[in-house]
Amino acid sequence: MRQPLQRRKSWFPWRDILLQVGLAAVWAGAFGSITGGVWLGAKLIIDPDSARWLSDNLPDWTQLGFQSSNRPETLSDIRDRIEDSGYTPAEPIEIPGASVEPDLLLPVLQQRSEPCGKQCFEIVALQIYQRVSPGWNPEESSLFYLTAEISVTGPAESYAIAPLVNARSLAPGSTRPLPLTHLQALTENAPADGLWFNLIGERDTGEGGLSYGQVYHYNPSRYSLSLMLQWTSPAGQLPQWEEFTGRGRPEFVVDRTVGLEPDFGIYQLRSRNFLPNPVQLVPLSLNEPALDSRTYQNALLLARNGLWSEAESILRSLKQERGSQWTSEAQSQLDKIAFHAEIVSAQADASWASPSQKLLTALLDGRWSESTTILDGLGENEMSDVISMLSSDTHRLWRRIEAMVRVNPTNQEAMFWGVIVRSLDRGQAEAMTWLAEQENVSETTLEEAEQVLNRIATN
Repeated sequence: MRQPLQRRKSWFPWRDILLQVGLAAVWAGAFGSITGGVWLGAKLIIDPDSARWLSDNLPDWTQLGFQSSNRPETLSDIRDRIEDSGYTPAEPIEIPGASVEPDLLLPVLQQRSEPCGKQCFEIVALQIYQRVSPGWNPEESSLFYLTAEISVTGPAESYAIAPLVNARSLAPGSTRPLPLTHLQALTENAPADGLWFNLIGERDTGEGGLSYGQVYHYNPSRYSLSLMLQWTSPAGQLPQWEEFTGRGRPEFVVDRTVGLEPDFGIYQLRSRNFLPNPVQLVPLSLNEPALDSRTYQNALLLARNGLWSEAESILRSLKQERGSQWTSEAQSQLDKIAFHAEIVSAQADASWASPSQKLLTALLDGRWSESTTILDGLGENEMSDVISMLSSDTHRLWRRIEAMVRVNPTNQEAMFWGVIVRSLDRGQAEAMTWLAEQENVSETTLEEAEQVLNRIATN
């Protein structure tokens, strides 16, 4: 039997050639990668900022920390460059950086054109410089890279005076930005999430010094400098970090109090999905209830309208009922309300030389029965002072009364004071019409209202 013929091999070894070419390409690629890596490493050592082109072509989530194409400069060169641009460099402040060597925070100033008194310069930019490591710096003087910069524009006048406008029915201010003249490093009780700075301005309101400002955050690991918050304080109090709600982390507290009306803004530090600056300041609001409960919503309504003590009492009772269902968010809102309640309660308990002040603080705390007792004990001369005082505070008293009657439509004492305040604002006829429209008003309250309106009419 014949054996089958074997197939002849191709005379040209295609497969061998392709294999050899592929291996050569792999070796060339590996050699090129190693050579490129060595070259890039040497380049970064000699000139760290030269790799900015690489950072610019990477995805956002892998960006390198190169923020400036400037070459290293001495502090003297930096100052000269800023002055040549028409600005004034302030004294630099050493701050912790991403490396062992401290970075520099340099405020940039501009001379104000309007009459400025003692503060004739305002901050118009913040710059952060990274110090070149001494091991790679052959010069005797320190060299710095500009790694972060942000322009600064102060808050609008309308924002800064808004608490005074709301409290006293003043004309709103303009949109003109107000100058920021001081820088404060926020270090006491500050969270470890980066560095915090407070830029501050001051304004004379005629009745005291109003302070306002902006809070900035610097993330050294990403060379990111961000505006986080604007604030204003009619009492001239600077905001600060403190553990306000007992959550184990400090909160940023802003005192916006006007006169006898306490108002503290509480801002909590929360994380966010933004790599350059992964934190944000979120206000602790009383607008959204932490629990799905009509009673809880009513308590927040009272608190938003200044009846802090009544709101605290309702929430503490509700907390006992809910037990383990009481959430940390609800506790934060309760803590804020209790803090304000303590202030207005202390004001109402204080000894006042003037009966009108004693009456006002009782009304601001929602002490309707006590307020009526004070009113009944007034002489004719004192009654005139009280009428004058109430007439100037009808807005903030009325919002308390309206909220109380809405939450508790059977509260006769709140209705009684509603008639008084309404009459001083809209006239007696409209006040009695309002009272008569209340479904649960009693005959006794109607009679007492007519008597007190007659007494007011004779003064």
